Amino acid sequence: MIARFALVVLLGVLLIPFPGLAAAEEEGQSLELLVVEMATTPAEHAALAKYYHAKAEHARAEANRHQSMGRAYLGGKSMQRQAFQNHCRKITEQEQAMAQEYEALAKLHEEEAKKTE
Repeated sequence: MIARFALVVLLGVLLIPFPGLAAAEEEGQSLELLVVEMATTPAEHAALAKYYHAKAEHARAEANRHQSMGRAYLGGKSMQRQAFQNHCRKITEQEQAMAQEYEALAKLHEEEAKKTE
């Protein structure tokens, strides 16, 4: 029972931005990994699906931001504008791919959430 409560708390932490999380992950401790390893109930998988949908949305926003920056370089006078555009295009493609992967992962967790214990 205590382990279930701790897991619910950890899921809540993952859904709220937490500045200390980045420092913990740099040290090799990942709350995300711990929660994924412990998720067994439909509610836990539903929470993970919500988390990964949010990560996908963030990746799409980053893709849009870099796409806009790439367009901004079109009218620039820099000798390196093509390199800048290529940089933004690559990041846009990478972020779009990440969004698709996060959505796929969210779907898997949604399917797990539909299962009953």
